[in-house]
Amino acid sequence: MAIGYSTVQKRDVTGAVASVSGDQVTMRAAPTSTVNTALQGRAAGVQVLTNSGMPGIGASVRIRGTNSLSANSEPLYVVDGIPADQGTSSSDPKSNPLMSIDPNEIESMDVLKDASAKAIYGARGANGVVLITTKRGRSGENHFTVESSYGFQRISRFIPVLTGPQYMQLRNEAVLNSAKDPTTVKLPYSAAQIASAQTFNYPAMMLRTCPSWSCVAAPQANAAITLSGGSDRMRYLFSGNYMKQDGIEIGSDFARYGVRFNLDADVSPRFRVATSLSLTQVNRNAPRVENGSVGAGANGILAAMQFDPSLAPRDANGNWTKAAILGEQVENPVANSSEIRDFNTTSRVVGNVVGELAISDALKLRSTFGGTFGFDGIEFYAPRTVASGLGPGGDSFIQASAVPARQLINENTLGFRRALGPGSADLLAGFSVQTAHFENTVARAQGLPSDATTDNWYDAARILRPASSGATDWALVSYLGRANYSLKDRYLFTVTGRTDGSSRFGRNNKWAFFPSAAFAWRVSEEPFMQHQSLVGDLKLRLSYGKTGNQAIDPYNSLSRLGICWYSLAGTEINALCPSGTRGNPDLKWETQKQLNVGVDASVLRGRIAFSVDAYHSVTNDLLLSVPLPATSGFSSQLRNIGSVQNNGVELSVTTVNVATARLAWRSTLNVAHNRNRVLDLGTATQIFPGVRGGGFVEGGQTHIVRVGEPLGAIFGFKTVGLWQQGDQCYLTNAADCTPGEYKIVDVNGDGKIDLNDRTIVGYADPKLYGGLSNSLTYGPFSVDVFMNFSYGNQVVDMSRVFNGLATGFMNERADVLNRWTPQNTNTDIPRANFARPRRIYSALVEDGSFLRLQTLTLGYQLPSRLLRGAKAGRVYVTGQNLWIATKYTGFDPEVNSMGGDPRTRGVDDGAYPRSRVWNFGVNLTF
Repeated sequence: MAIGYSTVQKRDVTGAVASVSGDQVTMRAAPTSTVNTALQGRAAGVQVLTNSGMPGIGASVRIRGTNSLSANSEPLYVVDGIPADQGTSSSDPKSNPLMSIDPNEIESMDVLKDASAKAIYGARGANGVVLITTKRGRSGENHFTVESSYGFQRISRFIPVLTGPQYMQLRNEAVLNSAKDPTTVKLPYSAAQIASAQTFNYPAMMLRTCPSWSCVAAPQANAAITLSGGSDRMRYLFSGNYMKQDGIEIGSDFARYGVRFNLDADVSPRFRVATSLSLTQVNRNAPRVENGSVGAGANGILAAMQFDPSLAPRDANGNWTKAAILGEQVENPVANSSEIRDFNTTSRVVGNVVGELAISDALKLRSTFGGTFGFDGIEFYAPRTVASGLGPGGDSFIQASAVPARQLINENTLGFRRALGPGSADLLAGFSVQTAHFENTVARAQGLPSDATTDNWYDAARILRPASSGATDWALVSYLGRANYSLKDRYLFTVTGRTDGSSRFGRNNKWAFFPSAAFAWRVSEEPFMQHQSLVGDLKLRLSYGKTGNQAIDPYNSLSRLGICWYSLAGTEINALCPSGTRGNPDLKWETQKQLNVGVDASVLRGRIAFSVDAYHSVTNDLLLSVPLPATSGFSSQLRNIGSVQNNGVELSVTTVNVATARLAWRSTLNVAHNRNRVLDLGTATQIFPGVRGGGFVEGGQTHIVRVGEPLGAIFGFKTVGLWQQGDQCYLTNAADCTPGEYKIVDVNGDGKIDLNDRTIVGYADPKLYGGLSNSLTYGPFSVDVFMNFSYGNQVVDMSRVFNGLATGFMNERADVLNRWTPQNTNTDIPRANFARPRRIYSALVEDGSFLRLQTLTLGYQLPSRLLRGAKAGRVYVTGQNLWIATKYTGFDPEVNSMGGDPRTRGVDDGAYPRSRVWNFGVNLTF
């Protein structure tokens, strides 16, 4: 088991570490596009929330809760000993820095969860650490493995919308109900227009579909070859992989190509070298398919649901209908996804060279040189055939860098391992230095001569818009050490410490020390446990320590300069001026202190094994932006002023249900509970974070960060049904009590409904989450079943602000056909009202609990008579997202439209729908 800079036997681990095998990562046959989603439900205490169903989409990963407000709360990923990437805190759900790592190359993943385990990574350990070990060659005979699979996708749930006549009737009714004098109102549509209206199903047009199940509308293909083997002195592995996935929405797709070469060589009995090298290319098309916002800012399937259903997608000449003017102008989503070019590329080269010298049998010196090099680019072009490109005559931008982004690292460790006194010692000391450099350039142009050349002819553009560029550097220098001592193989002690110096922080706090200690008692090795057979292994663990979080943008400790424009003698000139953010020389790490107690045990001769952990952590010195008075000359300053707490319990159980010569059945259950609470916000008691799409709702907010409450608290108006005829009105404005309107709780009791009546109406974090896997084999047949679940969390369906409130502002879901009328009062959908305020009503906050059949794999081991030269062969069929039990009325309850932002989780902004997938494959080994 990997623990950072070393490996130990699981029985000797003193911290909280969860392990996931490579087979579990890929579920033997289920293509997984990104490594972070592969952890979902596999490790207790690791919550993975996939942002949407878009191919290659990002995911929010939380190890033991959210630990920060403004800094990144995602874990650190270490690949073959090299700190590689960290998940993103970006509010863009498409952002995914981990999509270049191929899950099929993974041998194992070890998750460091408590302070003792992760303190070895010091300033980057607070959010947890995921250690990824890739597959390597083994001595013995050479193997050549070929695996290929092909499958198809369908949308897992379709939400019907109103037809053309139904929408017109809703709009008329809404306008009539909102009028002060219904006798004088002019209705938008006449009876003749309604009678002759056609219906165009825009949501269906947004999807790749087939007339029958016999064709493949949204295919996905996966292929990999691996050549491995070697001798006692040299081992090698070479692999190549390819994955191509067409999204279920038109225009979207994801492709990854990669090669890997791992080599291990024993140069002499005392000196060995190893190298790892991977090259990956990722291409993704995302032309307005993932949601940008709500209302007129919507993209993809949400925009299609809101578009005018009576308007044809093309005119009589075959040209695209550019937009529909309803309550707001809405662009044609089918045209946008079909015509706009939004091509995203990521190229990565990751490699390292390791040298290890055995100075003696007990003392080893290890040195690692590694680096990550990459290019990220975006090519965007909106042609004249769509609304956004029509006015400027083609609109384009290109984002790229002249030199590759690079991270370079050198780590040197000295390890000592031998018997010492009545026990054995394992000591480690090391030094690490890591540097990084990033550049970014964006060019923009309008009025290109032809749509045929897209963004490839900027020198002929009519308008060159202002370009932008920038560069970023950071460095981290570290000293680390760890001491493990095993006394009589029963009492295990671990002391860890790391000192980090970071360029990101103020000159008064460049360095910090992160210590931890742990103790484990292997009770099962005590003499009094030797005369029983029930308990095979029993270990008690206790740990406490401190870790840090340095995941903020560089230069926040400095007062930076920006560009200001001045007029001098009629000439506009540019000059440097203060940026508005004041530097802070005292800026330092967010620091987490965590206490963990745990039990590892197995009973009934290993048939049942379980681990239980309970933890309490407090993260202090949270980084928050504080407004400054105008007299200071600055608008804000980043300071360390807040704190947040996480308490939780984790359970992991593995059972061997049946174990015979032909039949084997094994189950694993992971369950976790975490309770998050904000303890301090400095001089403030609450903060309203910004949210994409917030400008479309009254008050502009969907969430609140409040002392005493957990992060992810949803903020809005509490409703208790609808007003009905005969209800006693408790409001001063009788119009607010109109039958069919939401009955809103007057929180402050002042007799009116306004922003002061908003309250917490839900929480985004679940009470319980986890996964259940079952693996069954009978002779050559195998069945693998994996289910994941979440219980007790809420989701605010922002899309219903426009398509579920019966306002007729835009097209709406077919559910509004059951809206309140004097003849239909037994409903929870309000009456049609064009003037209804767009608010976060508690009626839009839904139960996000679910139980999902995530993966089902049926496999068959081919008999040797059919292989003709192959050593082994297997065929399989896999289904993904086959079934879900939930009360959520949106596309899917597992949604996170705000990406990695820790303050605004649990938002559905009309996210890309999830697909149901069937995959067929074969694996041959020669």
